[in-house]
Order: sequence, then structure tokens, then C-alpha cells
Amino acid sequence: MIQSQASSSSKLLYSRGVKQILQICVLLCIASCASEPEKVSSPNLLGSWKSDFDSTTLTCEDTGLFTLSFTGPKTRAIVGDYTFDGKMLTFRNRPETKLCVDETGVYEIKIDGALLIARKVKDNCPLREKQMDHSWTRVKAAGVGSSSVPPTEK
Repeated sequence: MIQSQASSSSKLLYSRGVKQILQICVLLCIASCASEPEKVSSPNLLGSWKSDFDSTTLTCEDTGLFTLSFTGPKTRAIVGDYTFDGKMLTFRNRPETKLCVDETGVYEIKIDGALLIARKVKDNCPLREKQMDHSWTRVKAAGVGSSSVPPTEK
């Protein structure tokens, strides 16, 4: 009888342990699916760009961070993460922006020397959409202390 109880007890412990391990595995799988997209940057995109629409500045860092800095005293910058595959630029605002948090904006990008042309594919964030759907001129290339404008490709 005692051996039977011990056997049942170890089976119960074993099944609880297995359940916990399976739960942890499932949670890790879910977390990996919900994690941030892989950051992809292009040297052509990195640096600072000035909007030909209203002088807003877009800065794209090699860390996958972007900043939209507006002209005007009472306007807060939009800060978020981006990915770029060489053609499609995807934005997602960070929570500290407090504007369109986790809203994804997708733009088709064409870069020709110091000119960037953005065309909206999908964006539900009105302020970001208003700013992005225009042409931009490079004001600072990527790199520490770099302020040169790369030559136009021929």
C-alpha cells in the first residue's frame, strides 16, 4: 500500500513538472512571436532627412530607432522602432511617444542620392502619415560627426 502511494505520488510530481516545463515552452514560443521584428537597416537610409513639406526632421539610426522631430514649440517628437528591407520602411511608435503606440506604418521608399521619396502603403497614425507621405532631403549622413551629403548616383 505504501509503495502504491509513493508510486502515485511520484507520478503526480512528474506530471506536474512536465506540465510546468510545457507551459514555460509555450510561453517562450508566444513571447518570441510577439517580440520586435528584426532590425534591418540600410546605409542609404541612415542619418537625418528634412521634409520638403514642412521642415520636420526624420532621423534613422543603425539601432533601428527613428525620431520624427517637428518644427514648432509645442510639438513633441515621435520616437519608435523601424525596419527597412531596402524598399519597404515599417514604423512602430514607442510607448513614450503616447501617440499611436504600436500602430504600424508601412511606406514604400525610393532613395536617389540625397533625395528620399516616401509613399504610404498603410498607416493608421494620422500625424505620422501626414509627415511621412512626402519627399525628404538628406541633411546628415550616418556616422559620427558626419554632415556630408553623399553624391548623387549616376
